[in-house]
Amino acid sequence: MTGPREDHVDTEFEAPANDLEQGIAAILAEVLSVDRIGRTDSFYDFSGTSLQAIRICVRIEQRLGIKAKPEWLFSHDVVEDLARRLAEQQQEPVR
Repeated sequence: MTGPREDHVDTEFEAPANDLEQGIAAILAEVLSVDRIGRTDSFYDFSGTSLQAIRICVRIEQRLGIKAKPEWLFSHDVVEDLARRLAEQQQEPVR
């Protein structure tokens, strides 16, 4: 059972701006058991845990085909920031 976003944040919902943000927001909402998450919402607003961060990163890799690290979610906790970080990671040369 998912809870309403408004139980966690007072700000107005801002819809994800692109496909990557939509995918990330959907995964976060699913793992954090919230009805929806917007592009300016933070992982921390929903009391995200390290175990949930790992689950989120695994699902991002499985569903979106992008390698994601939990520490990126901790330092880029807002959906639009995480999307930007993941987009940058896709363009980094393989080492």
